[in-house]
Amino acid sequence: MKEDDVVEHVKPVEVGKIDERALRDELRRLRTLVPDTPQLNPIVSLAFDLSRRLEAGEIGLEDLRSLASRLMDNACVHRARRLRERVGFVDHATTLKEFSSFIDARASGEGDADGAFSAFVERWSRPRNGIVLTAHPTFGLSDSLTRRMVEITTNGEAPEEGRLGTAHRPDDKIDLAYEHSRAQEAIRNLRSAYFDLLNSFFSVAAQRFGDRAFQLKPRLATIASWVGYDLDGRTDIQWSKSFLLRIEEKRAALVDIRERFLAIRHRISDEEGIMRVARQITGKLDLAIAAVDEQVKGLTNVLQGGGALARAANIITRGDGYNLTSTTPVTALIDEMIDQVSTPQMKRQLAALNGLIEATGLGTAHIHVRINATQLHNAFRAFVHEPWTRDLSEGQALQRIVEMIGSAREETVNFQTLELETATAIRQFALIAQIKKHVDADTPIRFLIAECESPATVLIAVFFAKLFGVSDIVDVSPLFETPEGLDAGPRLIERLLEEATYRDYVRGRGRISLQTGFSDAGRFIGQISATLAIERLHFALADMLKRAGMDEIETLIFSTHGESMGRGAHPDDLTTRLRYVFSDEARRRFARNNLALKHETSFQGGDGYMWFANRGLTTRVLATIIMDGAQPAEGEDALYESESLTLDFFLRLKAYQQNLFAHPGYRAVLGAFGTNLLFKTGSRASKRQHDHATVADRGDPSRMRAIPNNAILQQFGYIANVVAGLGMAVATDRNRFLRLAERSPRLRTILDMIAHAKRLSSLNALSANAAVFDAGFWALRASWGREAAIEPALRNLSTFLLSDTRATSINGFAHHLRLDAIDLHQILETLGIEGGKVPDDHRLELDLLQAIRLAVIMRIFILAAQLPRFAQQNDTSHSQILNLALALDIPDVVAFMREAFPHKVNLASDASAYDEDATYRPHGIDDYGRLETEILDPMEKSYDLVREIGTGITHHFGAFG
Repeated sequence: MKEDDVVEHVKPVEVGKIDERALRDELRRLRTLVPDTPQLNPIVSLAFDLSRRLEAGEIGLEDLRSLASRLMDNACVHRARRLRERVGFVDHATTLKEFSSFIDARASGEGDADGAFSAFVERWSRPRNGIVLTAHPTFGLSDSLTRRMVEITTNGEAPEEGRLGTAHRPDDKIDLAYEHSRAQEAIRNLRSAYFDLLNSFFSVAAQRFGDRAFQLKPRLATIASWVGYDLDGRTDIQWSKSFLLRIEEKRAALVDIRERFLAIRHRISDEEGIMRVARQITGKLDLAIAAVDEQVKGLTNVLQGGGALARAANIITRGDGYNLTSTTPVTALIDEMIDQVSTPQMKRQLAALNGLIEATGLGTAHIHVRINATQLHNAFRAFVHEPWTRDLSEGQALQRIVEMIGSAREETVNFQTLELETATAIRQFALIAQIKKHVDADTPIRFLIAECESPATVLIAVFFAKLFGVSDIVDVSPLFETPEGLDAGPRLIERLLEEATYRDYVRGRGRISLQTGFSDAGRFIGQISATLAIERLHFALADMLKRAGMDEIETLIFSTHGESMGRGAHPDDLTTRLRYVFSDEARRRFARNNLALKHETSFQGGDGYMWFANRGLTTRVLATIIMDGAQPAEGEDALYESESLTLDFFLRLKAYQQNLFAHPGYRAVLGAFGTNLLFKTGSRASKRQHDHATVADRGDPSRMRAIPNNAILQQFGYIANVVAGLGMAVATDRNRFLRLAERSPRLRTILDMIAHAKRLSSLNALSANAAVFDAGFWALRASWGREAAIEPALRNLSTFLLSDTRATSINGFAHHLRLDAIDLHQILETLGIEGGKVPDDHRLELDLLQAIRLAVIMRIFILAAQLPRFAQQNDTSHSQILNLALALDIPDVVAFMREAFPHKVNLASDASAYDEDATYRPHGIDDYGRLETEILDPMEKSYDLVREIGTGITHHFGAFG
């Protein structure tokens, strides 16, 4: 291919070093000028200066990388220390001491010893809290960087000179296997922490109640994971992979139990009766491990294409004779051993081991299976094949489903069933049936339904559970996360409870399960109004379940939220975070109605797993979550005294955020670069499975998942879905609101979160990221005549961007937000809450990172404007490639250009191999070589730095997305 423009050769010059202190001082100086120079943007001004020096050769890209690395290291260390504060970690001994005091306080009940013991038994007869690990795409930090951060978190000490020596980027390959291994590493620490806390529990209980303490079967908490079992919005996880993961988890659990048991046995005296039982235990575990090994081997061969499914299936079924599918044979023998040993220490250790087994079953943890409502509806329609299934919201359809549940006859399945079944939802129920049959017959499995807005959806799941014989272990759980779902959730549950078949089902399970989603709710209506909406759902549920007479069963509420403020995580300590998503008032209302309650909380992806990165941290987190199960003290919060004021505030805030969601500037922010400012941080697609958005549509927030949505807001420097709207929501009721804020702990907690988000947010950063799309910026830069070498590129950029609306839209969005921010700062200042109007050193470093990245983006734009023109090929034009480059789709741009202009290095360098001389050398060799060395290679390196700085910006916000 012939290019129309020849790439100019730029001679490299010696580069200088960047004075970091001078840059900080300049940023501070520029900020002081803003009141008298309203159009001045300090970040743009500093970025422009760095860009001009970069293009002039005064500094090099590596100088910017070195400076950015120092700033990112600082941010990473600060993030690690903040995690220590949020976890409340001091040391392992302190954790166990505090937990023992908590248990002791609950053992000292009123009345005689028998009454106190009975109360203690009742308190710990069921778990009040749970932890769920999810595979959300927040694996933005490599395993090595995570370990480095955890070292700082646990010892509190920063590295010498603050340098970490580790790149700020994820590991290279993030697939399901990677995510599952990271989750299992966290679960291993959770199992060890649970065992340690059980030891403390039995130690306190034995001191209070003597040997009868070892008869207790305490349920401190539950541990669960959906990594490998979540099919909401994805089709890349085969049933065979999920089943293989489950039996591999079973093997890991059996090996862990065996190792813990042997460690205990070696400290027990060699009495024949005890050793006989010990041999029985190890024998059962050894046979079970051998059976699982055969299963793993057979199914692995199938997945690797080396064996037939039937052969593997037959291996699994033939091994059922010595395969454990219940923990009872082992726990009963351990109980027998507890009775026989004499020393309290050994009794305690054995009782703790039994407690661990009973809490986790025949797996490392419980599992959650997840699909969405659409998948479930499609499966049901395929199963029934009748016209009435077209509209499942009709009352007639609901009644037909109820009748089907009543008349359902249990079906049996085998592994061929799983292979032949095409409906995802049905296949998942058949998978559960096979897990129950061949892996674990007793341990509950949660069946989560995303985007659930109809009672028919839940009843369809109950029908399939009954059809496949798993309704005795499956807890069907609707997820309420959309505005419609949150509003209608209590009515949906109430409608379900009107059906005897559903009441029978939940009474059979002993619980009614539901899930609330903070991430998507926060995306649609803002995080603060989402939190208030979910709280209102909790209130309505408490009242409705009391009216329905459901006080004899447990209400299980799973709060699905992430580690960032944009996904519902309060930035203060863990206790505040737990009470933020499930408030004291909501807990009190359930307690007043005598409703048994269990609250589960999620830890999402790599950022979430960091809380469980070693045994000490994990034990502290788990202990805090268990202690959170304590009932809050009775009391009244002023926030709930004036229903009209609270409701008006909620509705106005919700309306503001919904208008913000529809603002063209919001779309421009999300679509300007899309997710191209960031590394890929998970195996799941960033868009909904049913979406096929074009480049023009990529800013549509309804098409984008919550995590990339929030991540882009972080990268643009203003987390609007947390910060924005308070001023408008307060409106003319400001004085009443201020008086309320001084009296309401709940409202103060909400305001603290908004203030923390505001201290990190910068409208200057938001506008700065739009500057590169401003044609006037490039035209003015060209007009000064100070950068003659790149003036053609500057003019090209200006011409190309004349019709681009991104800068105008984003700046309009920033102006809209600034009006609200004025009111916000006034409210926070009146209440004495620091809102970051004058940025601290950490915010200055964040602004400096923004400026450095903006300068590097300017470098990419200038390089893109020098790309040679070419004749259109494969429906791709030069303007399309330039458009991609300006959206930072750099890998695609570079790949296309290298194919269009191949740099044949090898062919050009072996001229000596030819006997025949030639005086003519094809010019394209040199031109294509310059394209590679002067544009494409620098563009790739610049883009790599852009994304790494994106990780540094994430550090400041404390979590990805």
